Amino acid sequence: MKLSTFNALSDKAMPVITPIGVVIGLALGSRIAAYKGWGTFFFACITFIGALQISFAQVAKALKRLRTIVLVLVCAHVLIPLMVKLLASLAFPASPSYVTGFILLSSIPIAVTSFVWTTIHKGDAALALALILLDTLLSPILTPLTIRLLADSSVALDFQGMMVSLLFMIVIPSILGMLVKHAASDACNNARVYLNPVTKVCMLLVIILHVATLSGMLEFSVAYIPLILMNLVVIALGFTLIYTLSRYGVHEDRSSVVSMTFTGGMRNISAALVLATTYFDAATALPVVIGILLQQTFVGILGSRLFAKDAW
Repeated sequence: MKLSTFNALSDKAMPVITPIGVVIGLALGSRIAAYKGWGTFFFACITFIGALQISFAQVAKALKRLRTIVLVLVCAHVLIPLMVKLLASLAFPASPSYVTGFILLSSIPIAVTSFVWTTIHKGDAALALALILLDTLLSPILTPLTIRLLADSSVALDFQGMMVSLLFMIVIPSILGMLVKHAASDACNNARVYLNPVTKVCMLLVIILHVATLSGMLEFSVAYIPLILMNLVVIALGFTLIYTLSRYGVHEDRSSVVSMTFTGGMRNISAALVLATTYFDAATALPVVIGILLQQTFVGILGSRLFAKDAW
């Protein structure tokens, strides 16, 4: 099998990669929980590899589209977290940890995998990469600040710890990746086909290691059905809000709408899992674990519906 064919198949398999990681993590449990610290390293590898596709010129060009960028960032870090806070508080008034888990889900940086979905649906790749990078660089400030402002005061927060984690997992690897891209652009382009499978493996390892730390605390039951439904609402909310505003509000072209919808609507749930298992209790991590099971699959369904050929 050609490597390009394998990469194409692995991209299509993305909706099942994360659920597989959750199942393996729960099965292995305490036997690998001691290796959780490696999750930060593997996540940094994901970010670094993703940044190898981003040039300073692409970012500079995309940053000129100020209206587009502001719309996505305001939706992603103001409107959606506020709406999620309201809905989660109404749905789980007696469970502040659940509410905090959903706030964490909605305030975490844009998912690197949103770029893959953007390219699948023929969106503006340069715009998607620029949004991912800009949001990544802002994440050590935006994510902890959003959680501090919106989370229940009874939930303990390690503001400084989250900032440091996001710096090492996302910001520093992104900058290093862009510098390597600037120094050896051709080599980075040639290496992409070899590094894409590495990204999938690292993502799987991050999920396995951090879910394993929760295996003794979580017992899935029908009581989690409201959490599942709430996750679907949160995912659909982000997608439809940004899709509607970008297409019908500011009348962006199709490729821009695709990029804006996937970047604004998808969250880096693997990063949320790392933060949830490091700085919060198991109840706060539960919405994140369920989100991991649902996001990629639901995103595939929504993307196919919103960007079908006959929809434009």
